[in-house]
Amino acid sequence: MTKPQSLLLCAGCLIWLSLHTYAWSGEDRAKTSATLSESERENEAKSRPKKVYTNEDLNRLRETVPINQAPEVTRESSGSKRRVKTAEVGGYRDTHGHDRTYWQQRVRPLRKQLESLDAQVVSLQAKQDKMNAASGIKVSRSGKLQASSSDTRAQLTKRIEDLNAKKAETLRSIQEVEEDARKAQALPEWLR
Repeated sequence: MTKPQSLLLCAGCLIWLSLHTYAWSGEDRAKTSATLSESERENEAKSRPKKVYTNEDLNRLRETVPINQAPEVTRESSGSKRRVKTAEVGGYRDTHGHDRTYWQQRVRPLRKQLESLDAQVVSLQAKQDKMNAASGIKVSRSGKLQASSSDTRAQLTKRIEDLNAKKAETLRSIQEVEEDARKAQALPEWLR
């Protein structure tokens, strides 16, 4: 091997060795700095005094207004000392210009109709449960059995099925109103 080749080989070895040494020391430095920062954080957390929350701190928190929410308005109802807090969104309207009263006028009759249908179904089911096999059958003076035409089991079942169909239709109507309100960006609380 000639002298320039040996010098070139030695230079290559030195470069390789220095790169690997630098890379190893960099990894080591990163590990030690991470452990030092963790231990420093632990020491700092131990040395820092604990915060004790007082009633004054809690009262201050209650007075703050959360982000993206309207401030609470306190009203006193006439004739009573009770205070009612309501968070009002003053003047908000949906994309079609409707407000809370419009949506409540659309959904309240449907909800009342649903409640009425539920009550009717429950009363008819209770009536049907009370019926037994001999209900509605009368014995004539001649000894023949006669079925009364009012409220037979089959008629009650038919009425219950009709009411359940009306309930399903009413529920679909309520869902349509809710969907219309969602599309119009009405507030969900307006439909309650």
